[in-house]
Amino acid sequence: MSIFTSRFILKTDPYSKHFVFNLPKTWETRPHEYEWAKNFAETEDIVLDAACGLSHPLKFYLAGKCKEVYACDIDARILSKSSILKDIRDTYGTVIENSFLNHYFHHIHFCHSSLSKLPYQDKSFDKIFCISVLEHLSKVDIEQTFKEFRRTLKDEGLLIVTFDYPTINLKALKILLDKVKFKFYGDYSFDKPDNLLVSTIWGELNCFRAVLIKN
Repeated sequence: MSIFTSRFILKTDPYSKHFVFNLPKTWETRPHEYEWAKNFAETEDIVLDAACGLSHPLKFYLAGKCKEVYACDIDARILSKSSILKDIRDTYGTVIENSFLNHYFHHIHFCHSSLSKLPYQDKSFDKIFCISVLEHLSKVDIEQTFKEFRRTLKDEGLLIVTFDYPTINLKALKILLDKVKFKFYGDYSFDKPDNLLVSTIWGELNCFRAVLIKN
């Protein structure tokens, strides 16, 4: 099945327990999410990791792959190198060497920002990645975030998102996407196969992946 198909993530989908770092065992779905999302990173891309988190590794992977990488988060510590390094150490038990800083860290444009008011110019990005974030936002903020994604994404750019279900209602999301002028890129399915990947940290949740483009 194509990586462009928007659907639930399955137990049988590719995953990696090592993604820049050795991922914590408690991250039940992230190994699958990152392994899928990385397929969209291309060498000439200018990309945004939206709500990137301090220690989360996607921005570092992108920095080693893409032409230019931006990363924003609502946590003000995102502007503090020492805070990021501490969170990496606390999360993975990894002490960062200078070679890592030179190869990844210094190639990222960090910004303290909410998703509902991005500080970037119109049509800045070839790809926007937003991994396991939408379920933490209010309905109002989700709508405004999509509007900001649309504004800052290039006309043929792709929005790569994952989110928890049923925290995010898929039928309501489809209605919202029509409103904010996004559509699924390629095929999509809301069907729930028997072999769904399940997260149990915050109750029983499934992870949905989506590739979106401007409508």
